[in-house]
Amino acid sequence: MKNLALLILLTLCVHAVAEQKVLHVSTIPNHADIYVGEIQPSHTKNPAFVSPAFITMDDSETNEILISLFNPGFTDTTLRVKLSDKDTSYIIVSQQPIITDDLLEDQQAELSKRSRKNFGKALMKSSIISFVVGLVAGSVAYYEIDKAKKDKRTLKNSSIRNDDYNEVADRFKDHRQDAKTAKHITYGAFLSGAALLSIGFILSF
Repeated sequence: MKNLALLILLTLCVHAVAEQKVLHVSTIPNHADIYVGEIQPSHTKNPAFVSPAFITMDDSETNEILISLFNPGFTDTTLRVKLSDKDTSYIIVSQQPIITDDLLEDQQAELSKRSRKNFGKALMKSSIISFVVGLVAGSVAYYEIDKAKKDKRTLKNSSIRNDDYNEVADRFKDHRQDAKTAKHITYGAFLSGAALLSIGFILSF
């Protein structure tokens, strides 16, 4: 019974994969940005694919797909591609060069904005490192402060100055200095993280 159920499940999986439709997009020249399902996509956003690419259809009953191509130096192209009944459809698009400076400048402006947004997102991600460093340094500072407090109580309760007293006193100074250093790192890391997060947030829009 278990083997039968496994066989049925495997058959269903194979059938689902077999029914899945795929569109292979090639462009001349290659490395064109491909946006799916948008008539006039914003090229400041990262594309879903870059040619040559295989685009998998989530819905096996889909008969067509809308794709928009963007390649700096070439005219933008939007196509509604009718898919074949077979698993994989193929399309090759020869892009036309742009001959007007205005369009080239517009494309460069969009690419510049995309780079700025991607840089902003990278800054936001890097801020996580600063916050993690701040948390670790804060934990170290808390630990050193706690140790320093214990040594301070020991020194207060000690009425005899001997080698043990001097050892505790030296240890107290070390813990206090380490706590100060860790606190400075904590403040610096959190300020740095906040700055990176703020700048990245502004640049990502």
